[in-house]
Amino acid sequence: MSESTSDPKLAALEKSLTALVPVPGRIDRDQLLFRAGQASVRPKKWLWPSATAFLAVLAGGFGTALAMRSAIPIQERIVYVSVPEPRAPGSDSPSVVTPPIGPLAQNGRMEDGGEMWMASAGYLHDRNQAIRWGVDTLPPSPSMASVRETPSLESMLGLPEKKVEQGGLFPLRF
Repeated sequence: MSESTSDPKLAALEKSLTALVPVPGRIDRDQLLFRAGQASVRPKKWLWPSATAFLAVLAGGFGTALAMRSAIPIQERIVYVSVPEPRAPGSDSPSVVTPPIGPLAQNGRMEDGGEMWMASAGYLHDRNQAIRWGVDTLPPSPSMASVRETPSLESMLGLPEKKVEQGGLFPLRF
C-alpha cells in the first residue's frame, strides 16, 4: 500500500495530478490508416505509358504512310524458256530443242496462245486425273521404265563383282 507523505510540496503535486482529466487525443485512427495507405503506394511510373503512346503514334504514322503511298506500277513480261524434249529410252544422242515460234505482238505477247496449250494437253489431262483419282492411277513415267539395268558400284569402279550373301546394311549372324 502507499504511504502518505508528510512533505507538503509532494502532497500538493499529488493533489494537482489527481485533479487532471485525460484529454481525448487529436489523432484520428481512420485518417491515420488512410494516410499510411497513400504513403505505401509507389509513385506512378511513366515508362510503360509513354512507350505505349509512342508505339501507338508510330503505328498510326506507318498506317497513314501506307494508305497515302502511290501504287507501284506492275511490269509484266513473258520469258520463254527452252525445255529439252524427253529422249527415247535407248538413244544416246542429244535431242535438239526448238523454242516455240509464234506470231508476236509489238509488246512481246503472243497473239495466238492456242499453239502453246496444244502441247501441254497431255500434261493437263494427267494432272486432272491425279487430282481427281490420286497419283496411283497415273501411267508409269517413261523415264522410270529404263531398258538397261543400273550398273553396280563395283562395275563402275572397275572392280570384280561381289556376290551379296545377305541383303541389308547390317547382316545378322545367328
